[in-house]
Amino acid sequence: MSAALLALILAAPVKIAVMPVAAGEGVSDKTAAAVTEAVAAEVRRVPEVQAVTQREIASLLSLEQQKALLGCQTDACMADIGGALGVDRLVAGDLAVLGQSWLFHLKLLDVKKARVMAQADRRLRGGSVDDLLDALPSAVAEILPGAGSAAEPGRPAGKGPARASQPPWAEEPATLPSEALARLALWRDAEGRIIAAVPFGGVDDPMLAGDAGALHLQRVFGGRSDAIGFELVFWEPRARVPAEASFDVREGKGKLYCKDRIIAFEHVPEAEGKAILAKARLLAFRWRRYAHALARDDDGNYFYVDGARTAFGDPAEDRAFRVYSGIRGRLEPRELIDAFQDSEGEVFVTTAGKLRLFKGADGKRSAEWQGPGGRTRLTWLDTQANGALVYGGLGVYRGERLGTPCDAVFGKP
Repeated sequence: MSAALLALILAAPVKIAVMPVAAGEGVSDKTAAAVTEAVAAEVRRVPEVQAVTQREIASLLSLEQQKALLGCQTDACMADIGGALGVDRLVAGDLAVLGQSWLFHLKLLDVKKARVMAQADRRLRGGSVDDLLDALPSAVAEILPGAGSAAEPGRPAGKGPARASQPPWAEEPATLPSEALARLALWRDAEGRIIAAVPFGGVDDPMLAGDAGALHLQRVFGGRSDAIGFELVFWEPRARVPAEASFDVREGKGKLYCKDRIIAFEHVPEAEGKAILAKARLLAFRWRRYAHALARDDDGNYFYVDGARTAFGDPAEDRAFRVYSGIRGRLEPRELIDAFQDSEGEVFVTTAGKLRLFKGADGKRSAEWQGPGGRTRLTWLDTQANGALVYGGLGVYRGERLGTPCDAVFGKP
């Protein structure tokens, strides 16, 4: 048995303390405490996680530390509390009611580094506390991989497990020149989703999407403009053709095209738009994985490798490769023991077998799987040409939110 595999087997569960959800405007302490318990219940469902709850926190902290916890607002203060508890991570959040909307913010904090690893925001317009509780599983899943992986009510059998909606990378703030910020205009749909763009701008001008709490930068790679409007085509790998993912503005009215749906967006008055931009968190591109390789055998078994990339879209120095295999719609992660590259190609060694990627005698890309049953020659598939398959049909990213304007359409299982 390799040292890497042994380390995986012997790895201790990650200890995560669930801090009391802070009660903001319009929220009672009783409601905040109930939401805290609901968050803790979701955290307990995550594999390889040991949750430390409010009752255990009270027993582990001294009276002075508990008093300090009541006024603990900064990440550094939270990290100090986490150190006193002897945990690896902290889950903290806050809840408020503004107007007709519930606003919920949740974050995962690395105790040793005193930094936010991941965060999730929910705005439930016109909703109730029941709607908030329904939204908790997906919010926890955004900050903790594996949350919500149990079978969900109403999920058809045989569709494969639900996936966590985001690995625990840290959200990074977007750095936008003040001149670009000043030129941004906002559009909003009936659900409160927001798109910010520079009217009649080019592909190098910023485009953001999200809600009043957080807006993520988008990758724009095409567009056009004329006397009465403009169009922007953005990165949406689940679309079969570019026309299935674009934002079009004509005479001030916005239309978002997602697959076969057209969603109306109304222009936000300039003063209100600037106020939203001033308060919202402006974040870098949300999705931080890229499709590295895809192949299949003649029996319909697919083999897929993805890697990490930076907030700017380039492959990261540490690729952090992941390997999946299985039939379409049910690919499962394979435990990666080793991965190496040289002039002859790439080899990914998993506990289930070896995936080899190389160039054949004809110079074309080839792939091979070596498992318990022997060697199987695979057909190489171009990842860009098969974007809809990668992000939809394989099932690897089921339920994932890529951070694009079309998540509400493409992101559904």
